[in-house]
Amino acid sequence: MTTRDINKEQPKIELRSDEVNDILRRPPRWIIRWGISVITLILLLLIAGSVIFKYPDKITAPIIINSENMPVRIVAKSNGRMTSFLVKENQNVKRNQLMAVIENPAKYEDYRVLKDLCDSLSAVATSVNSDAFFLKKITVPGRLEVGMMQNDFVSLSATLSEFSTFLQNDYHRKKIEKIRSQIGYQRNQVNSAARKLKMADEQKMLTKRNFERDSILFGQKVISPADLEKSRGALLTVFQEYENLTNSMNTLQISIQQAEQTIFDLEQERSRSVQEYQRNLKGNLENLKATMASWEQLYLLASPVDGRVSLSQYWKENQNIHTGDVVATVIPAGETKIFGKIFLPLNGAGKVKIGQRVNIKVDNYPYLEYGMLRETVEQISEVPAVIDNKNVYVVTVRFPRKLLTGFNTEIPCNQEMTGQAEIITNDISILKRLIFPIRHLIDKVTHS
Repeated sequence: MTTRDINKEQPKIELRSDEVNDILRRPPRWIIRWGISVITLILLLLIAGSVIFKYPDKITAPIIINSENMPVRIVAKSNGRMTSFLVKENQNVKRNQLMAVIENPAKYEDYRVLKDLCDSLSAVATSVNSDAFFLKKITVPGRLEVGMMQNDFVSLSATLSEFSTFLQNDYHRKKIEKIRSQIGYQRNQVNSAARKLKMADEQKMLTKRNFERDSILFGQKVISPADLEKSRGALLTVFQEYENLTNSMNTLQISIQQAEQTIFDLEQERSRSVQEYQRNLKGNLENLKATMASWEQLYLLASPVDGRVSLSQYWKENQNIHTGDVVATVIPAGETKIFGKIFLPLNGAGKVKIGQRVNIKVDNYPYLEYGMLRETVEQISEVPAVIDNKNVYVVTVRFPRKLLTGFNTEIPCNQEMTGQAEIITNDISILKRLIFPIRHLIDKVTHS
């Protein structure tokens, strides 16, 4: 056997002193006391920390940022050359102010004439007074080059011509005047007949009394039968004349009533004719206005708001543009109010309160590079809304006049900017967060 083999077979002997063996068999009490104290202190510190230290939950939801008064882009609706460019950089414009005209078959000057005509005719088409057409002395142009508006203009001109001829001839009123003249003449005849009838009535009374006297004298044999018959004939003649005058006056009065009825019928007929012309005129006018509106959308570029003009690639006449090109931008006058709408899911929505902080990460601007927008909750909808087939609460966030991130970087505000909003809810301690699941389990076991 080698020396190495002998060493391997020999057992290892560990020798300790009596003091060391006593320590190993029974540790000192001061070590145990200090150990327990340290562990207890650590546990107390952990419990105290779980009570003291709090942190909030974060509820994440999509957000859309808009503006109540965003810059307005003037977009071309047709292809062509700009025959007129009427604004300059930084020029102030009013609402509906014309900025440019795109080349088209219609002449802009003729369009202006046609528009003025429509404005003048609007009152005529609805006026109760049919003479408004003449009172306004409207002049209808003979020929205009108005492109796609030509057919409606021709129809309107034809209706205007018929209406004008009807009012100028004025058959009904002329006939009414003649009938009224006849009525005046007949009224004079009635008055004359009334005077004659009064005199005939007096003559009748005298003749009747004379006949009564002759009848008495005949009874006394003073006059002959021939004289009595003569007196009776005179009485009958007077009565006949009185009856004829009465019938004549009644006939005249009936004729006057019939004439007045004829006047009423003519006035009603004229009114119906005027209303019919006005309906046709109004219909033609509405059709023309609709066509004009379509033409304006295609070939006229106007500012929809008051503001200041900002130009980019187009700035003068005779430049060619294409459908969809941004010809100019109008920056609205006054302050721009920016707001965000957060679409908050129902789960956990009860934690969100007005005034809580909101961190917003805009999709177009990475938050690690640009930073986050920081605002507060301003308003929460009381009733859920359905957005993309999901029930959500709409939470409103207001921004100052510009979007400034935590890195002091300004983000340009574009319409319909999207992002993610983190709503910072109320702080909850660590101890409560540990107790909540335990309490839930106890409640579940108790009521099961």
